[in-house]
Amino acid sequence: MVIETERLILRDYNLEDFDALFEILSDAETMQHYPKPYDEEMTKHWIEWNIQNYKEYGFGIWAVELKETGEFIGDCGITIQNIDGEFLPEIGYHIHKKYWRKGLGSEAARAVRDWAFENTKYDCLYSYMKYTNIGSFSTAIANGMKKVKEYPDPKNTISYAYAITREEWQKMKMDIRKMEQVDIAACADILCSVYNNELWQCRWSREVAIEYLTDFYNMQKFVGYVIEADGMICGAIFAHEKVWWNNSEVFVEEMFVQPDLQRKGYGTMLLEKVEEYIKEKGLAGMTLSTNRYAPAPKFYGKNGFVNCEHILFMCKEL
Repeated sequence: MVIETERLILRDYNLEDFDALFEILSDAETMQHYPKPYDEEMTKHWIEWNIQNYKEYGFGIWAVELKETGEFIGDCGITIQNIDGEFLPEIGYHIHKKYWRKGLGSEAARAVRDWAFENTKYDCLYSYMKYTNIGSFSTAIANGMKKVKEYPDPKNTISYAYAITREEWQKMKMDIRKMEQVDIAACADILCSVYNNELWQCRWSREVAIEYLTDFYNMQKFVGYVIEADGMICGAIFAHEKVWWNNSEVFVEEMFVQPDLQRKGYGTMLLEKVEEYIKEKGLAGMTLSTNRYAPAPKFYGKNGFVNCEHILFMCKEL
């Protein structure tokens, strides 16, 4: 077994799957958007090609079974495909027609999407199909994908390409919510892991970090959010409203992300949440202080901040 979902098992193909797969791929209705249904030789080659993909890439198209009965109902997985002249990671799927319109293709495709982003370095995943294949691009849309290209294709006349980026996927899986008192200890653990390293040469204890963050939490007009994935806090932002240079703004006291999750868009998502708050309140913008020698100024610059009069301060008007 490679992947398990609520209703499905995705596993490696083997040659014993031939008969069940041939029933699907040789069916004229199922294959109406392909050049032609598969014959026996093409079906056998499909299985052998995917077994080779497992060895070469560590992934391929996997057999899909119903968890409850063990019945083979199709396949779903990821392969490298030629999409308008580029070789790109593509999520493909075939489901037996008697199981159409039950959400099983979308369930399998979402699981493959998650597996790919969690187990490969690809920053964008694709699905492509003939322009007439409404079922296929509906599954792509249900998988969080957006149409990114429409191009002439000798095989399909016209092909549509849909895609989802790693950042878009992260936003789908993230839960950003307001800070609560009970989160401070978990945030302190992250802060220690960020600062207790050779770059910062700090040795923060958990107790000191908790006290430090609690002081911010207790400030008047506190503004704070945590970002979670699978129930685990991955980062946080501590800020508060204040009058700064004759404007009512939000001043960011601390923002940090778990070290192994940095440079994956989490910090940007936290800043975007504070920006929503600022616009809702009608405030002027956001100001923060940062170490000029750390990577942070470059990150904030990419997110629209500019240096203020003091080199250590950066602000962003909204």
